[in-house]
Amino acid sequence: MNATVLFPFSLAIRSYSGEVELHQHDFHQIVLPRSGAMEIELDGRGGKVDASQGVVIASGARHTFQANAHSTFLVLDVPAQCDSGAQTLAPLSDKRFFALSPEIRHLLDYANGDSVHLSQSPALTASWSQLLLHSLVQPEASPQDPGQLILAKALAYIERHLNTPLNNRDIARHSGTSERRLYALFERHLARTPFSHIASLRLNLAIDLLRQTSLPIIEIAHRTGYADQSALTHALKKAHGLTPASLRKRTRAH
Repeated sequence: MNATVLFPFSLAIRSYSGEVELHQHDFHQIVLPRSGAMEIELDGRGGKVDASQGVVIASGARHTFQANAHSTFLVLDVPAQCDSGAQTLAPLSDKRFFALSPEIRHLLDYANGDSVHLSQSPALTASWSQLLLHSLVQPEASPQDPGQLILAKALAYIERHLNTPLNNRDIARHSGTSERRLYALFERHLARTPFSHIASLRLNLAIDLLRQTSLPIIEIAHRTGYADQSALTHALKKAHGLTPASLRKRTRAH
């Protein structure tokens, strides 16, 4: 788990035990997906944090949840009485599960791509957190928007099959749409192609497994959908200038 920062926000990448856990706390908590999924029951309503949605847990709300030990989440803790400038946190009390809007996805992509810098800079953490809060209090698209529903199906299918070969044809078929519309929905809502989204998810999951487990690198490559170890090495070097072995060594040194 990354170091936690207070300013007055607390932002961290977290993983959990794999067991059912019961929590209650005196601050708001926003949970965003990074890799994997979390089953959660909040005020009697069940749902998931996965590739298509996050959750706001209001201060004082009792909640039970379960997540695979290898799943990771970006978690923002917000003091219930915090005044973040012109922002009001009152709307958070009425939030539950929310679709990941393009704005929130951009913020999540930034945090995933530069988590070390973000965790080490209180000012940057505060700015990022305020942008996230601003995005959350904006009106959401109608949950009945068929495009949003198709995209949610596509994202869930990708998440479930990340370790297998994926192509636009199969994703579109399981989402009930055409390849052309699938591509258009990704461009419109995520500002990326299905291929780039899959590549990002695979690399993030591989990085998490390299940091958190002692699995052989070749097995991590296969679990995350890479053809072989050299394909994972190429992707990691291109994105971060590191090999899998050097990333693992750097993580253990800290």
